[in-house]
Amino acid sequence: ALYDPPADANPAVLGSTTGELGIRKFLEDRGVEYIVTADKDGPNSVFAKEMKDATVVISQPFWPAYITADRIATAPNLKMAITAGVGSDHVDLQAACDNNITVIEVTGSNVVSVAEHVVMTMLILMRNFI
Repeated sequence: ALYDPPADANPAVLGSTTGELGIRKFLEDRGVEYIVTADKDGPNSVFAKEMKDATVVISQPFWPAYITADRIATAPNLKMAITAGVGSDHVDLQAACDNNITVIEVTGSNVVSVAEHVVMTMLILMRNFI
């Protein structure tokens, strides 16, 4: 579940439905069916329908597809829930544990962005910039 970028956005942004995390070719070359959608909410969403047969789901911390106990109950093949970023609060961890589903996040993926933000915040505060 990835977000749809705005019309004027760079189509190569990896976290979007057009960028597809940059892994489509890698996965398809290995015979993996890779479905990317921004339709993630509700029982009739593409995500909910496809999750029923999925072995791995990938979501994002700022555009999360909620992996609830109810969704897990409908996904007997699910083995892994990956966050393409940091955080797992969109996954029902107890339900994942009860169903032997590994929950993974990409720890450290945003350290450069956080460092840049801190440096810019310090500059803004030092120069009293509004």
